[in-house]
Amino acid sequence: MATKSITSNEGKLDSASAVLEISATNPEYNQPALHIKQASEKGGAASIRIDDPNPDIEFVETDQIAPAGKYEIAVQSDKLQINGRNASNTSFETIAVVQRLAEGGNIGIRTSDQFGRGKGVIAIANATVAPSVSPAGGGILYVQDGALKYKGSNGTVTTIAPA
Repeated sequence: MATKSITSNEGKLDSASAVLEISATNPEYNQPALHIKQASEKGGAASIRIDDPNPDIEFVETDQIAPAGKYEIAVQSDKLQINGRNASNTSFETIAVVQRLAEGGNIGIRTSDQFGRGKGVIAIANATVAPSVSPAGGGILYVQDGALKYKGSNGTVTTIAPA
């Protein structure tokens, strides 16, 4: 049982409403609005735990124009997802997904279910736009028309695996 508890049974709330709001209202200081300190030396306790049918944490950068700066970390159907707001600002799109081991242990980039029934695989969706500029001091790994490609800093594109 919790040492302190806040319970609300207010009924239907607008989506912008919350049971508890913490506000840091002094714009002159850049400090956390919430700071959690855990004294345990065992390391097994969660500092934050969310029990919810569709748990997520949403990040909204308030000094940006919508939909810029809107992301969420969500759990859905045994998948941990990092999502970003879509261009029309109507929903979130999956950027990256990780499945728990019992469900396949897969990792997806810009995909949430293209694992081909594999387990322990990495899936990468086709690039919507292939890189047109060479990266400085590194390389870019991407998929184009199902083929895995690498573009190095000298501009050479190598097809690692054809489609």
